[in-house]
Amino acid sequence: MRKGRWLLLTLVAALASAAAATRTVDDWEILRVPVKPFVVTDLDGRALRLADLSGKIVVVDFWATWCRPCLKELPGLADYHRRLAARSDVVLLSLNVGEERAEVEAFLKRSPVSFPVYCGDALVEPLELAAFPTKLILDVRKPGPDGTALLRFRREGLTSVASIEARVADLLREEP
Repeated sequence: MRKGRWLLLTLVAALASAAAATRTVDDWEILRVPVKPFVVTDLDGRALRLADLSGKIVVVDFWATWCRPCLKELPGLADYHRRLAARSDVVLLSLNVGEERAEVEAFLKRSPVSFPVYCGDALVEPLELAAFPTKLILDVRKPGPDGTALLRFRREGLTSVASIEARVADLLREEP
């Protein structure tokens, strides 16, 4: 009988742990995963380091010009970016993936996007991206001693700005 109880308790603990690891809210994965320092460059070759974002909540959008849901989101994200311009605590970081700079530049000339776009190819593997668009919300308000941020939320697929704002508001209510 003792073995049976131990086995049952072990199974319950394992299931609880798995459920906690995949908690979600509004289709966002709730996480606390360290993100190592990184450097991305914009289309003009200017570098942006994770350390440059210290003290902020960072909404990261990974997208591509061939991705219809990505393109559908761009006008709303452009408006969100304009609204964030007056804030010092939240920033939107737009990362194009898998395309040549010239191709992205040509697309941007025809689009409503007014925010800087960075090349995100180097982050696809470390951040385990598998679908586009993907949104990540990083907490960089108090970087770790090694310069890491915390990945707090992750969502794949079409995402409304209202949903992004709700997750950012969740983080801003927490102590960093």
